[in-house]
Amino acid sequence: METAALRVLRNEPGKFEELLARQGTVLLSKEGKPFALAVDIAEGTLEDVVRLVTQIRAQVAVSEMRAGARARGLGELKSLQVDEAIRSYRAGRKR
Repeated sequence: METAALRVLRNEPGKFEELLARQGTVLLSKEGKPFALAVDIAEGTLEDVVRLVTQIRAQVAVSEMRAGARARGLGELKSLQVDEAIRSYRAGRKR
């Protein structure tokens, strides 16, 4: 996958469009750091692509939450401890 500086998109949109058409995806960088991913979308597929990107973002968020829970030792909790934590949270929420 090719990387293009954000300024290429701003200053040379034709060059960027050619690159995207040739590669299919282009990683945009800003000040040398990854900024966004541009994806060439075939006509009529916008909704499908948006749905898939949303699913991917959700999967990444869940993976990050699981890793954070493991790092905090929450994977070692027993079922009774989980049930008690849920009861405690719900009791505090009703107030």
